[in-house]
Formats: sequence, structure tokens, C-alpha cells
Amino acid sequence: MAEDAPYIMSFSIGGLNLRESLIVTNAYLSSNDWDQARTLVIQENLLQSRMISSAKRLLSELIPRLQLFSERELHLFRTSPDQDQRHLLWLAICRRHAFIADFYTQVVHDRYLSLKETVGNDEFNIFWNQKEREHPELERISVLTREKLRTVVFKMMREVGLITKNNHINTVLLSPLVQNSILMNAPQELSWFTTIDDKGRRI
Repeated sequence: MAEDAPYIMSFSIGGLNLRESLIVTNAYLSSNDWDQARTLVIQENLLQSRMISSAKRLLSELIPRLQLFSERELHLFRTSPDQDQRHLLWLAICRRHAFIADFYTQVVHDRYLSLKETVGNDEFNIFWNQKEREHPELERISVLTREKLRTVVFKMMREVGLITKNNHINTVLLSPLVQNSILMNAPQELSWFTTIDDKGRRI
């Protein structure tokens, strides 16, 4: 069996960054060129960063996520209601960061289907330790950085509405627009949400 591709662990800044992602998306759609969008955001300080280096670092995380949207999804992301935008951005994050996608599907979603109502630090730490066997890149991450990444993952999940501030796992109701987009493009991505089918069954 081929070794799993290394995890991309560059998600240490902030959390969901919805506002910033929308700014970058708008900059891209004005030119359909990611390099031009990056230049525009930096030159005009559209992210309102105090330092150029901070803006560049944030863009280095946001643009690779947004590039995983199709053109249709980018337009959908820009024009959708707030909650749909959060769900769509979560899709992009999971596409970019297989570690987050794996944690969600293998731990959070599995606990949801098993009627376990919460997920916490212990589950994250157990998952991390298990994945170290397959992903030696995790072994090179310090304990302090590991804790920071854990904080960011849980912050993202709360901002999307996947869990509560008390780590209770929510049932997520996707809009028909978002759900149909997922089913049309990649039905397996539905496992990145703890949702229900039309009969109210957890899926």
C-alpha cells in the first residue's frame, strides 16, 4: 500500500477567516487571476493588516483553499447567505487539509452516527497519536503547535456551526443549494457534515 500523502498543516492563523476569504474571492473574480488578486489585496491593504508580512502569511493560507473551488463554487460562495458561505468554506478547508477532513469524518462524524453527542480534546489527541504512525510529519510538530492547531480546528468547527462552544456535535441542515452542489460534484464530501437525510436519519 502506498504511503499516504503528507498532511498539509498550514492552518494555524485565526480560524475560518470568512470575511478575509470573501475579500480575496472578490479580488480574484475581478481579474480571474490569483497572482493579480494577491497583488491587489496587498497593495490596497484590503485585509487591513498592520504589517505586509501578516497579510502575505494569511494569503498563503487562504488562496490555496479558495483555488480548490470551481468557478461556479466561487460565485456561489460570494453570493450566498452567511451560513451557506460558512458551509462552502468548510468544504474548501477540508479539501485543502486532509488532516481536518480525516479528523472530522473518522472522529466527529463517526461519533455522531454512534449517537455520541460530544467531541473534545481527548478525541483529537488520540486521533493525532494514531495518525503519527502513518504521517511522520506530525511527529516533527511541537506540543505547543499541536495545541494551537487543535484550538484552530475546534474554532473552525464552531464558526461553521458543526459543534457548540461546549463541544456538543450539532446536526447541520444544509441548504438545498449547498447540498445539491455537493451531490453533483463530490457526494463523498457530504461526510464532512453531520447532517440528516429527508427522513430525519443521521447520515
